[in-house]
Amino acid sequence: MPNPYKLTVGDIMSTDLVTIDAADTVHDALQVMSENGVAALPVLDATGHCIGMLSTSDFVEMTRDLESGLEALEQQDQLLFGQIVAQLAEGSGHQRVVDVMSDSVITAHAEDSLVAAAAKMLEEGVHRLPVLDDEGCLIGILSTTDILGAFVRGGE
Repeated sequence: MPNPYKLTVGDIMSTDLVTIDAADTVHDALQVMSENGVAALPVLDATGHCIGMLSTSDFVEMTRDLESGLEALEQQDQLLFGQIVAQLAEGSGHQRVVDVMSDSVITAHAEDSLVAAAAKMLEEGVHRLPVLDDEGCLIGILSTTDILGAFVRGGE
């Protein structure tokens, strides 16, 4: 394996992609994540352009406000609130991915240096970068695991 400091994103990115359509439901997304063992999905529009990312962090964010509201209620009100939360959870499966995804996507290009991409991930606090071609279409994904693997293999 070549020196990881000389690699590009394209050298190590994953091209076996699991994606979700923006118009799909949250239930669909959870099913795709579960079936494929992934914690995040690039969200594509009808033209194949990456317009967002949906990750387990987005689901945590959806429930965070509900949890803080529950803590503020007295015990007798918590039971009622719990019932409301259960109904919301049941209904949220019908929400569209586009309504809950992160739409400020940090991306990379295959020609970017691996070091620059890793620095971008660290600076932005993200674990994955969708890799786009010049037309903005998704061609791969770079994860922190991909980067760690390149450095481990490069040090052998």
